Amino acid sequence: MDPKIYKVASKTPTSENSGKKYFTDLDSKGVAQVTCGKGNTIFHVVAKSGNKQAAEEFLSTHPSLAYQTNYAKGDTPLHVAARLGHLEFVTLLVNYAETNSLEEGINPVRKANVEKNTALHEAVKNGHIDIVRFLIEKDSVLASLTNNAGESPLFLALDRKFSEIALFILEKTFPICSFSGRNGMTVMHAAIIRNKNCKFSVYTGFI
Repeated sequence: MDPKIYKVASKTPTSENSGKKYFTDLDSKGVAQVTCGKGNTIFHVVAKSGNKQAAEEFLSTHPSLAYQTNYAKGDTPLHVAARLGHLEFVTLLVNYAETNSLEEGINPVRKANVEKNTALHEAVKNGHIDIVRFLIEKDSVLASLTNNAGESPLFLALDRKFSEIALFILEKTFPICSFSGRNGMTVMHAAIIRNKNCKFSVYTGFI
């Protein structure tokens, strides 16, 4: 990717560049550029910065890249934003997906990467409860999806000791949420192993 394009795409929002157009001179050749190694598109780079203003501009001009995957992990920009905790960026992409069909027959919010992690998995793994709340309110079925390791969002929350996230998932998605975990374990195992000091009765009321 051209260093100049990368610099523009990775720019974080500030009061100084508020209202500025980021990609006015970007031609089709520039849009198609990807980074070395991971193969991130310009939209992936924008997702890393969390620059909602740049994302809005990009969606209006090059919407086809909004849910394109990269080479390394099969991540979409939504995966990247959810992993890094950019709530406004996640909100923008999800709301855009609700009103714009970019891929026939595919729900971009449920799109999984090569490890079969959805954006919800990424948000849970990194403890971003605000994004977890938003995604589940938009699509509770996300809580029923497991990754290649067999891990459900609920299992990941308990396994990483994010009790508040685990309780939210249970309260909002039971009974459709998956209790599956890796290596044949379930959320019950994670609750006992990782949360020795918690009141286990909180979880047994659901399981």
